[in-house]
This record gives sequence, structure tokens and C-alpha cells, in this order.
Amino acid sequence: MAKKKRQGHYCRICGEYKANEKFSGKGHAQHICKACMSKKNKGGEIDTEIPVADEDFDDELFGDMEYDMFNPDIDIMPSVEPEHKKYDKLNKEEKAALKELWADIVIRYWEDERLIPFGEPYSKIKRELLEIFAEQGEIALKDDNNLKVFLHDTMIATINKVLKRNASI
Repeated sequence: MAKKKRQGHYCRICGEYKANEKFSGKGHAQHICKACMSKKNKGGEIDTEIPVADEDFDDELFGDMEYDMFNPDIDIMPSVEPEHKKYDKLNKEEKAALKELWADIVIRYWEDERLIPFGEPYSKIKRELLEIFAEQGEIALKDDNNLKVFLHDTMIATINKVLKRNASI
């Protein structure tokens, strides 16, 4: 029997699957719905402990260990497939994060090679960008023409800024 695919996203606080509209931009990435996020921001009490059956819990082995849902060092959630988006569908914050990440990668390449990435090196650093963005931002960007234009324009502007900064020194 085929597994039923659920619509929306999973909230790691309340443990429910909710519609995409119930999550803010940061909430998607953190897997926290708007309702739980507002409780967290207001300083309200949120039950962040994972219920464990008493007969399965070994106090000698685990002691007084508690699970904190807001601790980024703990990752027990199954990996989530990144959301697929076109560049045009990114919000302002996502575009700014993409631009900053791309500028950092281009500057690093420029400082290492003293060349403008073209051909295979360009493809390699673009792949690196898309992998990092999918991992950190949980958004898999579609490699369309608008993304190519954005990356090219940002790359040229970034290298020009580096050259002007170095010329003034």
C-alpha cells in the first residue's frame, strides 16, 4: 500500500502537521508554527519535553536528561526535503541571504585564484552555493534564467567592489 503524503509542514513544538500558511518564513526553517512561535516570543510556557513511557526509560542510563526543542545542537527530527522554489518566488530576506552567501563564495574564489570564475569553476562554485542554500535555508533553488542573471550580476558587482577596495588601499 502506498504511503499517504501529508500536506504542509510538521511543527516540532506542538507535534502537528499544519498548512504552509501556519508557518512564517523563519518558522518553516525551524519547523515551528506561528502559534508556537508567538508563545515562545511572549515568554509563555511551552512544553518542550518529549513524553517517554516509564517502563522504557532507564534512569540510571539517562539520569535527569531533558530534551530542549529550542536547542539547535540537538537534531532528532528526520531530515526534511528542501522546498523547491524559483528565484523569483523567494522573499526579500531569502534573496538577501542568497546574495550575501554568493558574495562570500565569489570573494573567497577571487582571493584564492585572482580570476573571475568562468566555465567549470563558475559551475563548481554555483553548485556549492545551491548546496549550502538548500542545507541552511532548506530551499532548493531551481536553476532558471532569472537565477543565472542574478548570480552573474552579483558576481560582477562583488568583484568590482573588491577591486575598488584594493585599489584604494
